[in-house]
Amino acid sequence: MDDTLKKRIEAAYVNLRGDNERLTRIDRYCRGRHAAPFLPRKANPEFRDLAKRSINNLIPLIVDAPVNSMTVEGYVRGEGSRSLPPEWDDWTRNRLDERQSHVHRAALEAGHSFVTVLPDRQAPQKASVRGYHALDFMAHYREPAYDEYPLYALFVENISPVIGSEEPVKGFFIDGTHVYDLEFKNDAPRVVGVPRAHGMPVCPVVRFAPQLDLKGRSTGLVEPVLPTQDRINQQQLNQLIAQHYTSFAIRYATGLSPVPLLDENGNEQYTDDGHLKVIPPVIDPATMLISADPATKFGSLDGASTKDMQDSIEQAIRHMCMVTQTPPTYLLGQMANLSADALAASEQAFMRRVSEIQSNFGEAWASVMRLCAFIRGDQAGYEDTDSIVMWADKGNRSLAQSADAGLKLTQMGIPPEIVLRKMPGFSETDIEEAIKLMEERQEEQQLVNKLATAMSPKGDTNAAGNAAAKAAA
Repeated sequence: MDDTLKKRIEAAYVNLRGDNERLTRIDRYCRGRHAAPFLPRKANPEFRDLAKRSINNLIPLIVDAPVNSMTVEGYVRGEGSRSLPPEWDDWTRNRLDERQSHVHRAALEAGHSFVTVLPDRQAPQKASVRGYHALDFMAHYREPAYDEYPLYALFVENISPVIGSEEPVKGFFIDGTHVYDLEFKNDAPRVVGVPRAHGMPVCPVVRFAPQLDLKGRSTGLVEPVLPTQDRINQQQLNQLIAQHYTSFAIRYATGLSPVPLLDENGNEQYTDDGHLKVIPPVIDPATMLISADPATKFGSLDGASTKDMQDSIEQAIRHMCMVTQTPPTYLLGQMANLSADALAASEQAFMRRVSEIQSNFGEAWASVMRLCAFIRGDQAGYEDTDSIVMWADKGNRSLAQSADAGLKLTQMGIPPEIVLRKMPGFSETDIEEAIKLMEERQEEQQLVNKLATAMSPKGDTNAAGNAAAKAAA
């Protein structure tokens, strides 16, 4: 490889390694592999087992809430066409109805994810779309906050084993002209095989970031709440300890007469130093204790309440919801006698956050679809910067409410295709079929009217109406 290519690959690899520790920690927490709560240095096995049970992984719920609220269901070009464009076939062929959530989830977890759009090796006129996690993929931009496509990008199959390992790991490097298959061994890259010209006008990599600042830095949902998650785990351990050791009433007895331990002949047994062997008393809920000694005293110690600890855990969860703008009902499950309006009001901040993420992800998916159009040889589709992605309506409005509002909009002269896009549960395919049927019925009615006019005498309105009725029948 030439010096420029080698320097770019090495620089990209260094950057990818630099983020490895931070992204690996985020990925561990998303998978439930948390840092252990604080333990005393001489904790016994029982105490350590309670620590393992104290992990309460709430992070997947924080990520799933917006992911479940975002589903791309259509793509419309800016030229005013009402039908799905040809590149939508690449969407369905690459199973992006299913895999789009993988891209969204990875971006919300790590702060960004990536999608590559390349000509399919078996069918060069069709696009191959693949998503990648930020843990294994990096892209370099000249202006990170503004550039739509990067200068180059690097993928390493699993970078963690590469660091300090002698086993070769595969990857690839992609720039504005070629794709280079790589092999890493002892942190050193080597080009494998012949570079492939991808024929794209840009480096065909699209970044998905839920939030970017003017320096091009991306922020996910997980990293800001890691300290809160650790605090919840520690509080959960404290509660388990309190429940295990102090939440039950403790029964006690003083002055009990010892019960001697007898051998098989009924004789009392003694230790080597002459002390009588006794049977230790067992005090549990299934045991009744009696004593012949009137000085014996029985009693119990009341169990301690754990309500304060439960309130502390709930407060920490509410803080996590506040930081991520997640409705508390998603994590606490407190939904009692809430009307549809009250539920919608409780989710306003969350839906505003989802709307912001949809705007960013929608631009990214539009870039993906434009690259798919270029692969199909559609230059106009690639240059169409007015195209938009259609998101499924995941709001709390009922179909009856939407239909009533849609009827009023139609009476105001709003085109039916715009009204139908506001109906919950209507996909772009459903809308396209509905518009087609409406146009067919309109053409049939026009034909009936023309036929009725031709069959009726001139100026006879009633006859024309009767003829129209006969023609329709």
